[in-house]
Amino acid sequence: MTAKAKIAAVLSAAVISLSPAAAYASGTIPDHNGTSMDGIEIGTAQLSKDVKSYSELFRESGDRYGVDPNLLAAICMQESSGRNLSYREDGSEYPAWGIMQIENSNEKLFAEFGLETTGTEWTLGDRLDPQKSVAFAAHIISKALIRYDCDYMKMVQSYNFGETVLDKIIAAVGDKWLDERKNAKNYVQNWPYDSYGDALYIEHVMRYYHNDIDYIGAKVRVGGRLVDFNDQFPIIENGRTLIPIRAVSEILGADVDWDTGAQEALISLNGTEIVIPLGSHEAYIDGEAYALDVPAKLVNDRTLVPFRFVAEAFDTEVEWDGGTRTVLIEK
Repeated sequence: MTAKAKIAAVLSAAVISLSPAAAYASGTIPDHNGTSMDGIEIGTAQLSKDVKSYSELFRESGDRYGVDPNLLAAICMQESSGRNLSYREDGSEYPAWGIMQIENSNEKLFAEFGLETTGTEWTLGDRLDPQKSVAFAAHIISKALIRYDCDYMKMVQSYNFGETVLDKIIAAVGDKWLDERKNAKNYVQNWPYDSYGDALYIEHVMRYYHNDIDYIGAKVRVGGRLVDFNDQFPIIENGRTLIPIRAVSEILGADVDWDTGAQEALISLNGTEIVIPLGSHEAYIDGEAYALDVPAKLVNDRTLVPFRFVAEAFDTEVEWDGGTRTVLIEK
């Protein structure tokens, strides 16, 4: 297929009929993959006003790190009910771990994350800043989703148990790991207490899961493997799925450069040269201009482009799985 024919095919198929608010049935997570949620009560309890007040933070961090913001809200509700402080028996306040309850064991990762995203190392005291707390929680949840291949059941439990303990349980009993959660203390070295963590953490979190916040995130699988975009995941806008160009292009074997002066992405693969100017309705393939109905845009310092244009321009098979909101690319 010629470059012109490929772009014509892209444009004719570019519109994806998908409304984020109605993309999935009530009580389900759109890209969940793995352990069955049968028997788990979902959305049976209400979020507090405090948690709801952070909806915009959940949305921003969810879109950036590829996490359903409604799940962030549910975890927040279970962890703190949206309150930064804890209370003594006499009603007086004292500092806790923030609304997402970032534990002391995450001190190093929390500091590194702050340095990477803001240029300043965060201290444990920064956990009381909801913006920082939610962003970090979304980041570690995102990493867990990659680790567990979008198995939200494992991801949710790992937020409470920690990945090390959960991985030991899964390695020991496999698919029976849900039942084995009650014995988690047996998988922790030198644990002095009778129990470990919350063995029903999934059930406690998912009762607060509602579809109240529009989720515009999407995932990408290349050759079946889930792509970790690290600091900006794909998003869906006006029915088009936009993906960070560098990460996917490099996975496909392309060389990617950014011309700061011209504000354009330069991509080359197997002799094909693509130039994508930021904010332009035109892209260039081997010097020939082609119209795009969705221009490239900058989001969190990452250039996002319509996925079909780039993938199909390089003769790569691409499919859209609307049920899981996932771009499927053959490598």
